[in-house]
Amino acid sequence: MAVKRDRQQIRDILDLITGFDETIADIASQEQLQQDAAAEAMKALSEKALGDILRGMDVENINRDRLGLRVASLRAAGIENMEQLCALSADQINEIKGIGDEASWLIYTIAGRIKRETETGLKIRVSLDDRSGAATTLLLSAKTARETADAVRQAKAIYNEYHESVLAACLAAKPAAGIVRWVFLPAQKKKEAVDAALYLYGLLTGDFGERVKATIDAYDSRRIPDADGVWEDFRKNNAAYYAQLDRFGQALSTRIDNSYSGLPEELVRQVEMEPLYLDGLRTSLRVYQEFGTRYILRQGKVLLGDEMGLGKTVQAIAAMVSLKALGATHFMVVCPASVLVNWTREITKFSALAVTPIRGGDQKALTRWLEKGGAAVTTYESISRFALPEAFRFDMLIVDEAHYVKNPAARRTQALLALRKRVERVLFMTGTPLENRVDEMCFLVSCLRPDIAGQVQKMKYISSAPQFREKLAPVYLRRTREDVLSELPELIEKEQWCEMGPAEWTAYMLAVAAQNFMAMRQVSWDVGNLKHSSKAKRLLELCDEAREDGRKVIVFSYFRDTIRAPQRRQEIVDAFAEAEDGAVLICQVQAGGTGLNIQAASVIIFCEPQIKPSIENQAVSRAYRMGQLRSVVVHRLLCDNTVDERIMEILREKQDVFDAFAEESTAGGEYIKAEQSMSAAILQMEKERLNSGELAALAEKS
Repeated sequence: MAVKRDRQQIRDILDLITGFDETIADIASQEQLQQDAAAEAMKALSEKALGDILRGMDVENINRDRLGLRVASLRAAGIENMEQLCALSADQINEIKGIGDEASWLIYTIAGRIKRETETGLKIRVSLDDRSGAATTLLLSAKTARETADAVRQAKAIYNEYHESVLAACLAAKPAAGIVRWVFLPAQKKKEAVDAALYLYGLLTGDFGERVKATIDAYDSRRIPDADGVWEDFRKNNAAYYAQLDRFGQALSTRIDNSYSGLPEELVRQVEMEPLYLDGLRTSLRVYQEFGTRYILRQGKVLLGDEMGLGKTVQAIAAMVSLKALGATHFMVVCPASVLVNWTREITKFSALAVTPIRGGDQKALTRWLEKGGAAVTTYESISRFALPEAFRFDMLIVDEAHYVKNPAARRTQALLALRKRVERVLFMTGTPLENRVDEMCFLVSCLRPDIAGQVQKMKYISSAPQFREKLAPVYLRRTREDVLSELPELIEKEQWCEMGPAEWTAYMLAVAAQNFMAMRQVSWDVGNLKHSSKAKRLLELCDEAREDGRKVIVFSYFRDTIRAPQRRQEIVDAFAEAEDGAVLICQVQAGGTGLNIQAASVIIFCEPQIKPSIENQAVSRAYRMGQLRSVVVHRLLCDNTVDERIMEILREKQDVFDAFAEESTAGGEYIKAEQSMSAAILQMEKERLNSGELAALAEKS
């Protein structure tokens, strides 16, 4: 390169690469900027929440230790609640008539302690009912952080790799862009300047330039959120927002992280160092879910006992995705028959893994899995009926509802233990608390880590002691919602897909043939004997899980008779509130949607999808409201390949349309038209499917 002749070209190179470097530095800083904005918003929300709580606390609280302080004097001065009292200094309290020096200092000290105690237990809540400026800022920061995460990650990598060398080369090449300095530059420095310019040119035309352009394009193409849009997005995708808020909170140290559930410090350190490769995962993991996934991968053979609703399934899927990135090819999930369809759908929804359901002794399906790999999903009943090649080994075995194999002599247990010998990685999953079932826990642990089982067996008489949990730490991880969810209440929604049997299919096809839409919507419930109902079976399992978890359940259906004797309705709800954990309240969905507050329940089950979302939302809000101290899990019982699936598809597409008619207003007539149109469309689709070869084959198979 002739420097004098190409002086302008060198200036252009310096300008371009300096601009690139500054832009990359700016993109890399976005994470910190969003974190700073989130910190301010969290601080404002915390202060507001603290003020709300203190405002709701009567000033009488200063006498909770029965010290006999003169609350009447405070009230006479207009001090009615703890927020007002905490705003006063000791001198200001001392000026209140009737309160002396000693009492004023004591009142000030007690008020400060109450404020600190309240602040310590404070949880930041984001509610659709409270769209304050701080809450909106927090969500905007979370969405921006999510939208720019990949670009920021790339920018940081580029900046860390090239920034120092780019700065040094620019400094060395700068004299080659001028005239005066160049004239007086020694020959060696001229050569270094030319070499530096050539180096920068090589960067721009090579890998550096391509990566920078791709990163800037990705950043510039992000969707810039607005206030209204971010709240609508939060309503639809709240799990992704909570995951990002978790990360903000962790970075800002605004929450106590109980992801570790009392694990020894050294084990925690080892688990956190386990790498994750989640490019193939189609969802965001929360902080505690990331830790759980690392734990599964680091420990190899583990029992994950997270409480119902904390995402054991997605942690298992994330573990498979990470292993696949390292070359693993074959995984197997063993689960109860009632959740086989659910597992199949979840794996497809949250990952790019191929999924092969294997029912009974279906050797063809087994052969497909052996040939193409991916995740096989099968049942406890099936694993003793199909034959694997003798030398075949696979990469991971996942056992859902592992407490199903608590009996060592049972056939399914023996079949599972035989499978376990073919694999190095085994994940047992159960949401059932095992601490009070020590023998059952010891057997499950013995299937995974016989060495640890032998140690804890000798200690089972102290199963509640920390030493017992410490011995189990390498193999058993359990977190509760209250441990790991920093925001309460949280609404967790789960679709429970059920696979129908012959009796259900017969009743359903007759309903379609008769063009009876209401009968079609009662799919699985209209079989005469409920022992043939896949939904009834899953309902009982969910109720059993809730009872084991110490939770109460509300079951909603459009087709149950409205609760009779309305004058006794509140008495029934009051009795439910006082009932033991595991109690179940059955409500007709319209009745449950009006006038009832049922915060005693934290598990809600819908027997069928509701055509009118506003009715369902109102029913959910009976339990999911202020005063609810536990996170609420909503289950929807759905039958695969039926009207349930059609309704869910249309509701996902038409949610905004239905929301527009949610209120009973002049739009009510239009809503009825929309509902009738939807019913007619679904009826026609199902009627056409009934005549298709696909459904005919399903009917024949049934």
